Amino acid sequence: MRGKQSRRAFLVGAGGVCVALPLLEITQGRAHAATPAAQAKRFIVFFSHGGSISCRDRKGAKQDGKGTHHGQDLWAPADPGQSLVLGEEASPLAALTNELILLRGVDNMAGTLGPNGGSHGHANATALTCADAGGKVAQGPSIDQVLAGRLSTDAPTAFPSIDLQVGNVGYGTPLFSAAQQVVSSETLPQAAFDRLFKNVNPTSGGPDPALVALRAQKKSVLDGVLDGFKLFRTQLGSADRVMLDAHAEHIRSMETQLATLGEVTASCTLPGMSPAPSNYKDAEKVAPLMVDLIVHAMRCGLTNVATLQIGDLITNWLPTPWGDNIAHGLGHAARDVGPTGSKKARVNDFFGEILPNRQWRMTMFARLLDGLKNTPEGAGNMLDNSVVLFTSEFSTASVHSVRDVPVLLAGKAGGRWQTGRHINYNKHAASNPNTLQYSTDASTHNVYTSILQAFGYPDAHFGNDAAYKKGPLAELG
Repeated sequence: MRGKQSRRAFLVGAGGVCVALPLLEITQGRAHAATPAAQAKRFIVFFSHGGSISCRDRKGAKQDGKGTHHGQDLWAPADPGQSLVLGEEASPLAALTNELILLRGVDNMAGTLGPNGGSHGHANATALTCADAGGKVAQGPSIDQVLAGRLSTDAPTAFPSIDLQVGNVGYGTPLFSAAQQVVSSETLPQAAFDRLFKNVNPTSGGPDPALVALRAQKKSVLDGVLDGFKLFRTQLGSADRVMLDAHAEHIRSMETQLATLGEVTASCTLPGMSPAPSNYKDAEKVAPLMVDLIVHAMRCGLTNVATLQIGDLITNWLPTPWGDNIAHGLGHAARDVGPTGSKKARVNDFFGEILPNRQWRMTMFARLLDGLKNTPEGAGNMLDNSVVLFTSEFSTASVHSVRDVPVLLAGKAGGRWQTGRHINYNKHAASNPNTLQYSTDASTHNVYTSILQAFGYPDAHFGNDAAYKKGPLAELG
């Protein structure tokens, strides 16, 4: 600058000190990249209690299908290659295959520290926390609540997280805000609606006029700052020009965000809630409403984090040839319907009930993903800028196995992740996709570290020290 003129005086002279001064002082001495790094904006957990239709024992080995266990893995992809071809359990997601990443060979290593290598309470408490646990209580926060705390600080919303539940989760919860602090989940759609949307004035087919006016006002200030930058740029030395150019790029990125504001707010509408069931056990009606509540809350900017738990319930509006009124019994029946099992004659009844049950859950997951995908955001849609996690406390509930747990990721994490892939961490599967052997060094610790990094956080590890190794999963990128 000329003479003794300071950076502060320069900014006042440039006009727009209210915007430009904080930007420059925050980054004094370093320049921003021309464009911010791609990263995810929102995180959703879809937690399916009771495991998947698979056949891993407590050490991870695959049942051979010749003993008492049925030995089938309907969670496995139909094609073992890297391009994702979904298996029978996940078939309702077929139209969304290109939005998904299926991870196989991921263990909940914190869960293996529980009684006999896995129990209902311990598996739930560790599924999303990767923490030490006693009984049903975790000694650390779950990944959703960690992100809720951080995102609500970085980008404040009305609700740090929205936590909903379908049916009774009975065996314990995976959600913890801190050590021994269980997160409460709402079970009734109408109660959730009343709490979330009581202060929302939805738009009717177009942007909220007040928001449009606000956007125009802020953009006019930014335009003034950029004009001032252009005027004074020729008077700066090379070092100050680098800094100033970095701030100009930052302001242009702010303009881009303002330009998309109307697109997002135009989608802020209230979900239809009539008639809303008054009994949380009416899962057939409750589940789609809960999904819609999450989608609409995201569209209205009420939160950036949400969880939806689906209890291990009997879907009695679907075929129920097995006839057990308790889903826990249905899950454990897998170890009795094999060729030498005590209930081998009823193997078709078993699959005739549990497969529609699990596929129904996938239709709810598809409804969630479709809702995000059908909401424009910037140059893409809300799903592109999200991370959505589908998982469970078990892979194989019948033997309480926490090896090869279901991990399905949806969304491109703001451009960080390439979707439409299947990644198998079982080291024996590379040479023989149908192997019964199992060996892995991937844990949910690594999955959640990758998720944190997808949001731009530099964490090198998540959870306790039970992981095979620390760090993210390199394959996610």
